[in-house]
Amino acid sequence: MAAKLFGIMMINVQSIELSIVNLRTLKQVERVRSDVALGEDIYDQHTIDYDSVEQAASALTGFVQIMNDYGVEDYRLWGSWSLSTANNADYVQDQLLVRTGLKIDWLSSSQETYLRSAAVAVHFPRFKQMITEPTYLLGINSGSVGISHYDQGNFVFSRSLRLGPVRIAEVLEDLQSSVPNYVEVLDDYISSQIADFGRFLPGRREEPSNVVMLGVAPFSNLFRQQQSKAGVEELSKCDFQALYDDVIDASDQYLMDKYEVDEEDVRLIVPEMLLINELLQLTNAQKIWLGNVTVLDGLIIQEAVKLGYKKYNFNDQIVTAAKNIADRYNVEPKHRDLVTKFALHLFDQLKPLHHLGKRDRLLLQVASIVHDVGSYIDPHQHYMHSDYILQATELTGLTDDEKKTIAMISRYHSAQTPSKDLKHFEHMQLEQRVLVSKLSAILRIADALDDGRKQKIDKISVSIKNPRVIITCFSHDDLFLENWVFAQKAEFFKEVFGLTPVIKLRGVR
Repeated sequence: MAAKLFGIMMINVQSIELSIVNLRTLKQVERVRSDVALGEDIYDQHTIDYDSVEQAASALTGFVQIMNDYGVEDYRLWGSWSLSTANNADYVQDQLLVRTGLKIDWLSSSQETYLRSAAVAVHFPRFKQMITEPTYLLGINSGSVGISHYDQGNFVFSRSLRLGPVRIAEVLEDLQSSVPNYVEVLDDYISSQIADFGRFLPGRREEPSNVVMLGVAPFSNLFRQQQSKAGVEELSKCDFQALYDDVIDASDQYLMDKYEVDEEDVRLIVPEMLLINELLQLTNAQKIWLGNVTVLDGLIIQEAVKLGYKKYNFNDQIVTAAKNIADRYNVEPKHRDLVTKFALHLFDQLKPLHHLGKRDRLLLQVASIVHDVGSYIDPHQHYMHSDYILQATELTGLTDDEKKTIAMISRYHSAQTPSKDLKHFEHMQLEQRVLVSKLSAILRIADALDDGRKQKIDKISVSIKNPRVIITCFSHDDLFLENWVFAQKAEFFKEVFGLTPVIKLRGVR
């Protein structure tokens, strides 16, 4: 396959970056950073600085010229989740489109965490060996922390927290001049924010862990100096404690002189060190590595996979995270797993009808896993509860639009149909409405096959014989309830696909 240069641009709160990369080898031929602080006041004012939009447009125009010089024809622009939460994010997005012709695709917080994990898995040399033991990836950016947990060689858990050094510094800036013990107040604030978060971390927290920290400037400069002083690749818990004790009460001038911290970054050192210290205690870290990959590196990997240049597959993280959500809301696992099995089998056998792709299959798999979370609130109309729970829940690795799709599929997996619920459906784009309808219709059929929650059906086979879709069910039990529910749920399938699904029973010897 011939080499292909691709350009990926990323707008963050404090900078804009460009990477030009050979997607076949993942080798970067150019990486450029422009220090444009679009989100300088985003965490206390909740707006993007309009005065910086022109600077951002100028930087992006320069990036496009660089890509033209390299002959790059394909490129995309992404924006960080923190910027997307600004009250005026849509206006800024439109202004940059008008000025540069570039449309920003906003990332979700769960995407950022997922992309950092993918970048570490590909680029961190000892990753596979490291995760045989409890290991945490801590992705710290200006306004949030993404935590991914691995153990026994597998992905276990992922979650993000709206707590980053710039956010902390801006939110509590007024306190600095009004309280005598500012550091103590900061520590109390950070500890209070992390306390509830820690309850959702998985077991084995008492075990010593490895920690890989990502994107933690200006701490990265302090880390490297301490690393050099210790003469090791990683820092021990004691090494970090020595660094922490040295800087936590230090003057600005001391930090600038000894650790070469830029003057504008000095205000971030204390909140960042307090945050990292709390996170290291939370994860019982014994060894700490500094990773040099970012969300941008994860985006590069994502594009290489999407365009067929690489075959990395991190979907297991998305599926595992979905199962964690189902477990949190006490979804019955046997019913969940059987419905998922049937739904995916139906999807695979019905390709001539739906013409959907691999990503859509993954969305169906996630929806099959989490569609019953609403029963935690009330089994009556649980599908409606599932909708709002999933709208408000972080779904690892999915875009905000994909999360809405999962929530809508879960809403319509039961008796209610989109045609009778237009206020929740008509606002979606046509393509998304059709996708939700197709996947909901498939999930309804799969769910009906185990409506009694007794796993009567061992397996199914599917054949398309116009005007019917024949679903042969292999079972040693009667299926009176399943047939009755199936007949009701089959109506929506017929409405969407134009064929009538029917059950054919075959006994199991």
